[in-house]
Amino acid sequence: MTKVSGSCHCGAVRFEVEEPEQVLDCNCSHCRLYGALVAYYPQSEVRFAGKPDTFIYQWGDRDLEFHHCRTCGCATHTTIAGVEMADKIAVNARLIRGLDPKRTKLVQKNNGNDGVFWTKTDSPVLPSHDEPRT
Repeated sequence: MTKVSGSCHCGAVRFEVEEPEQVLDCNCSHCRLYGALVAYYPQSEVRFAGKPDTFIYQWGDRDLEFHHCRTCGCATHTTIAGVEMADKIAVNARLIRGLDPKRTKLVQKNNGNDGVFWTKTDSPVLPSHDEPRT
């Protein structure tokens, strides 16, 4: 794999990760409004250039912390509330420079429960986390 870097619009929040094999297009209200494509990593594998200067937004069950650059407001990453070094955090893959859609698999997840996506993929849509597993 190849190391890639990303940053918010103003560059105040910068990070380095391995190029993701896939990104998730979640159509929940939050991800849809921010236009995020999500890449998941163990938190220990995301290298931030300094402590990210972000503000945090929480909603619903308040289990997740949605980080936004304090200067430009870009949605940069999501962490699990109260966990210092989580098994998994999400970075906004749209902030990664040079990410090639031809090499990166797109996975859609129907958390908005309406099947509406702005992206296109030939892969089947994953069901909502609200839907019972069959």
